[in-house]
Amino acid sequence: MADSTNELRWIRILLTIIAIPVVVIIFKTLKSIFIPLVFAVFLSFVFAPLNRFLRKKKVHISLVMAGMLVTIMLLMILSTMLITAATNSLLTGFPRYQVNLMLRMQDWLGKISEFSDQFALALESYPQFDISQMLSPGSFSISKTISDVATTTVGVGWNFILIVIFLMFIVAQDGRLITKLKKVLKPEDQDRTTSTLNNIQLQIQKYLLTKTVISLCTAVVGMILMLLFGVDFVLVCGILLFVMNFIPNIGSTIASAVPILISFLQSGLDFRTISFGVLIIGTQMLFGNVVEPKMQGQRLNLSPIMVLVSLIFWGWVWGVVGMVLAVPITSAINIMLIQLDEKNLISAIISS
Repeated sequence: MADSTNELRWIRILLTIIAIPVVVIIFKTLKSIFIPLVFAVFLSFVFAPLNRFLRKKKVHISLVMAGMLVTIMLLMILSTMLITAATNSLLTGFPRYQVNLMLRMQDWLGKISEFSDQFALALESYPQFDISQMLSPGSFSISKTISDVATTTVGVGWNFILIVIFLMFIVAQDGRLITKLKKVLKPEDQDRTTSTLNNIQLQIQKYLLTKTVISLCTAVVGMILMLLFGVDFVLVCGILLFVMNFIPNIGSTIASAVPILISFLQSGLDFRTISFGVLIIGTQMLFGNVVEPKMQGQRLNLSPIMVLVSLIFWGWVWGVVGMVLAVPITSAINIMLIQLDEKNLISAIISS
């Protein structure tokens, strides 16, 4: 009997090892379907408190769905207007920065060449770069790059239609899922399953709320600093600071580098640029390393190393969108594992 139990255990382990790569490949291949679906599920969590309130007030489900649809459409219109304004400002203002970038790079390469001559460093084996050719409109154009990014962003916007469709179906089934589960689950499993779903919903709600507030604060403070120091493209950088802050650890750092680069292209590496860089990086560190952990607390119960690993993994599977979704997805997986077995090895590694 013991041998049979061990064999079944090893069979389950081997099947799990085989299944995980297959599931990952499916997620990566069908990301155009799974990404909108995951976003729709998370949005349903965000709207869940309002939906429950309206249900208690006996509001018909069709009116609830209509209200959600109007809210989402208004947010989409507002986001589109902001992105369009930001893109237009980049397209009209960045050509002169392309020239400044070429001049700065030529200046830095000239200093490197003088440094090498002083110390008799042999640089003949290194490739020589023609900056003017690299940054010429025919070979590379910042404006063209921005235009391509804007086109991609508009294409991604069409995925919102699929998200809305998924969301409407999820909301329409809200409340029925528990009823269906009660029909197929044993009484002792019903409470555990309901508790798991509620915990996932509650933690993701709190995470998204906290992250949105922190991201908005960092964006507003960053835009104020840009106005005070006279750095251009305030709206563009504000949007970038807000969006990139949803990517843990590295997002805010990447976003901070953009306004610092713009300041550098405007006035060079002077006291103004250094002061601005120190302040905006300090702001990001303050919100990211002090304020956010205090607001978030132990709600997600994820170790820092697992946050980084999940960031890399989901970034590989779904790109930048995967980085944004990495923490809530990993948190949901951790909750389900804990509910299945509080002492399982994977959950012990994931948890903080």
